[in-house]
Amino acid sequence: MSDKGKAPKREDESSGSGNDGKKLPPKFASLLLEQNPALKQELANMDKDQAAALLHNMDLSQMLTGLSMGGKNQKDMASYKFWQTQPVPAFNDAANKEITQGPIKIIDPEKVSKTPDTLIEGFEWCTLDLTNAEELKELYELLNNHYVEDDNAMFRFSYSESFLHWALMSPGWKKEWHVGVRATKSRKLVASICGVPTELRVRGERIKVTEINFLCIHKKLRSKRLTPVLIKEITRRCYINGIYQAIYTGGVILPTPVSSCRYYHRALDWLKLYEVGFSPLPHGSTKARMITKNHLPTETLTPGLRPMEAKDIDAVFDLLERYMRRFDMNQAFTREEIDHWLVYKEQPGKEQVVWSYVVEDPETHKITDFISFYNLSSTVIDHAKHDAVRAAYMYYYATETAFSDDKQALKDRLQLLTNDALICAKKARFDVFNALTSHDNPLFLEQLKFGAGDGQLHFYLYNYRAAPIAGGINEKNLPDESKMGGELSYLLAERFATKCFTPLELTHFKDNFFPRATEQGGLRYWNEKTLSDFLGIPDGIHSDSSSQEQPLDAGPVIFRMVSFLGAFPFQNTLAPSVLTFEAMVKVVVLLTERYGKALKRGHKDRIKLLFGSLADVGRKMPPPTESEESVAKEEIASPGNSHALGFSIDEPANDEYDEDEDDDLALAALESLDAIEVFKHDHRVDKTVYETRISTDTFRRLLMLLLVIAPLKPLESLKVYTSGLDAARMEAIRIQADSIIAAFSPEESDGGISYKAFARTVSLSLPYLFDPLTALFEHMLFSKNLDLSQHRQSDPVVEPEAEKTEEPVPPPASIMLPGSFESTILTPTLTSHLSLFLPSSSSLNLFRSGIKLHPVFSTSAHGSSLSSFSHHVLTWQSATLLILQGSPKDSSNDELTTLGAYLPQNWKTNSSHSSSNTSDLLPCLFQLSPKHTLLQGNPSPSVKKPNTPAAYFSTTTGIAIGCQIPAPSRTQQNHPKPLGAGSLLIDGNLETVEFHTAPLGHDGVFLPASTSPDKPTKTTIDLYALEIWGIVPDPEAGADLGSSAVEMQRAKWEFEAREAERRRNINFVSSGADQSTNENARWLLEAAGIIGGDQRH
Repeated sequence: MSDKGKAPKREDESSGSGNDGKKLPPKFASLLLEQNPALKQELANMDKDQAAALLHNMDLSQMLTGLSMGGKNQKDMASYKFWQTQPVPAFNDAANKEITQGPIKIIDPEKVSKTPDTLIEGFEWCTLDLTNAEELKELYELLNNHYVEDDNAMFRFSYSESFLHWALMSPGWKKEWHVGVRATKSRKLVASICGVPTELRVRGERIKVTEINFLCIHKKLRSKRLTPVLIKEITRRCYINGIYQAIYTGGVILPTPVSSCRYYHRALDWLKLYEVGFSPLPHGSTKARMITKNHLPTETLTPGLRPMEAKDIDAVFDLLERYMRRFDMNQAFTREEIDHWLVYKEQPGKEQVVWSYVVEDPETHKITDFISFYNLSSTVIDHAKHDAVRAAYMYYYATETAFSDDKQALKDRLQLLTNDALICAKKARFDVFNALTSHDNPLFLEQLKFGAGDGQLHFYLYNYRAAPIAGGINEKNLPDESKMGGELSYLLAERFATKCFTPLELTHFKDNFFPRATEQGGLRYWNEKTLSDFLGIPDGIHSDSSSQEQPLDAGPVIFRMVSFLGAFPFQNTLAPSVLTFEAMVKVVVLLTERYGKALKRGHKDRIKLLFGSLADVGRKMPPPTESEESVAKEEIASPGNSHALGFSIDEPANDEYDEDEDDDLALAALESLDAIEVFKHDHRVDKTVYETRISTDTFRRLLMLLLVIAPLKPLESLKVYTSGLDAARMEAIRIQADSIIAAFSPEESDGGISYKAFARTVSLSLPYLFDPLTALFEHMLFSKNLDLSQHRQSDPVVEPEAEKTEEPVPPPASIMLPGSFESTILTPTLTSHLSLFLPSSSSLNLFRSGIKLHPVFSTSAHGSSLSSFSHHVLTWQSATLLILQGSPKDSSNDELTTLGAYLPQNWKTNSSHSSSNTSDLLPCLFQLSPKHTLLQGNPSPSVKKPNTPAAYFSTTTGIAIGCQIPAPSRTQQNHPKPLGAGSLLIDGNLETVEFHTAPLGHDGVFLPASTSPDKPTKTTIDLYALEIWGIVPDPEAGADLGSSAVEMQRAKWEFEAREAERRRNINFVSSGADQSTNENARWLLEAAGIIGGDQRH
């Protein structure tokens, strides 16, 4: 928003000074309070500690922009007591609770008074008719005589009748919003307040507002405290007309600015400004030097620059709308408003108010740029030589260069355009050119020799709460590119694009995004259908109604996640975001974990971010009031346009959470942009994440998709995994999804998953849960149109492409190698479940690491003999995966229990149990169903003892995982004992399994699960199937361990076969042979290891 009719202040000689720290020097603190009565009054009503805390929590830029050397910002803007009764944010709102964007108070129009409040005796209300020349002149005289801009009475605004007509009679203007107060006897106009209708966009949310201006009270009536009465009356009149929000500006700090800017001035006639006292002579300089410094060329430099005409309205409207959407707060224009505000219509005897210029491309005749400024002069009071200062104010501008990825090009273009605007203003005999630090102005202010003024401007929203919007100034009150409203998010996207993608990847990304983007009002974005169609995500709503209903419906969940992540690092206040190219850049970087290339604190977890993107259940609220219920009914009655719900933020109750728990990823992002102050605000809002939950339905839909696409490779079609999902496969997927959901203990949070449970379970039990999304979103970085493997045609004539016949979907590649059996347990769904947590030979999951599973042993194929187990398993010299399935004893249902163990060390014989272990990986014990449970290996060296091996095998006692092995005894047979937090025992007949868990037990092989029971548990299972799989590392990674393990096993089997053949030739006859012969034969068999010792592990 530009500020029409507000005063800039004189140029500040000390503009370079600033405060580096948060603490204000005492003299500045005193000055701040003296010039801001509302703030001073609020602090006066607090004790010392409360007042100090309030000042500490206020944004430093708000403090500094409230300071004005000499008090020129001071103006009667009503008392603190009055503002305390109004629907405006309090000073301490941002410090004490989160900021939820939206109306503060719901207005019931039936309860709005139809009559104004009674004025003090001798005065009465009036409505100004500005079409009447006499009343327009009355307002002109009131403002010119009493709208004094500084305490020294050096300058006074000179509002022309043309300016008032332009500022107060825009399209849709209402006569009743031009409010006046007259003296009853003399009929003299003694006070005014005016408003015009407009429409704002605040972070994408369109709201109808009244722009309040020209609050002016006769000097002699300032003590009558008419300001609150005027504000209440204009508010009442707006309410009657159905407008419940307003925007207004001021130079003092009131409760509470949504944005704060500073005025900057560019001298066009420096000597005149010096003579009237507007600009100082810098120390060590001379008048001649200053005149030379501020010299401008006589002719403009931009080719195609010309005055704007009526024929340009449509082109400027389109360009300006697209350009302004880049900012967090901007005016949403109509075509009629463009005509009114920007096109000069020459009229005899009327002063020109606005100057607008366009740049027309000489070849295409397209309007590529636009810039404008308006005229508001000031009278110089009691000066011998000069009676007025003609001031031009930067108004709106736009350029097509802003839509490129080259920020330096944008800077250069704006500097060229603004320099030409200065030249045009100089030709129009203006003395000074004023501009705020809003919009893109910080890109050119200092480069074009604008000097800092001592005037500040704060923007306020009435009856509307929004998170603070950067106003282009830093903590030193100086222009700062990184503090431009709406630009931080854009700058982060630009940083991500250049740091996290190669130029080729970025080219592919753009080729995928822009041809598919929907364009509306110059904004190019993806909607839910576009996202789902491109990625191939099943989406029941947008699928063809004539086709079979999709078994998966994850499209709405993914769209919700992406809309949240696209607002990063301001996801707590800006989500859901529109999926522009910049938003999608951030989404892909976050979901593919490439952010470490751009952020100094790169490799931070993203758990809170992912939780927020899924959280769709808010904290229970108190019963709604009658007005809130009516609003809720209206919202329910209105049609929805997507599955993506709004990201509501409720009143927090965060007593149980740690105050220091930061969102590391957002903090790192804002650190990289030198914007930590913004993080402090957004983090206060972010604490509300602790009080939201993820509904089990939302999480189930996501989990089912993740289980289906877990093996997906970056360039692989999703259809390979989503097509042909029959009812049986979908039921298996649902069962595994429910097993995973059970690990999050949703019953503890009224059916939803809390942040605490989510963070704990994902960190400790499902570290690779979101890995499938990495491969999915890397599809954005490969465009089939730019496939470099396709050779260019030598013939430049492009033939129409023949319709492609849909190729049959190839079957997905299996992780299992061919061998002696096919698994009866490891289905594709179960393997996907394993990939969400099971470690491999690297830090990657099963699928991404490229490992294969080699069949080693199966009770279904090899029988339930421990001799067979020994023959197949003990000969495998590499890591193994044990997995079994059965039914709990005395269970009344048919629900299967699936258990397993990952054993990175190979099985060893008793004689080699103390051999060194070269693997750095730890074993783990897990349950896949009915509830996902993971017991990770204990890294403590104290548990690595000979009698506590990870896996133990005996032909008499069976198999033991994570148990304590008793010392051998000649008199009795001792069985392994459960130890620590988890153990698994399989009897010698391979028929019964015992699964032991405990809440404590750091002395064992395994650590407690993330959701351990309150007391030790024992589950006895009837074993149906047991399988052992060998882990074969990816051969493409150069590892030969897997192939050597297969070859070593084959060599051992060949040796055993030769020994068996030799054994058949031994003449071992019990009858007819002497005892020495029998003993010799037995000795041979024992020496060969065929008979003898019965214990192996």
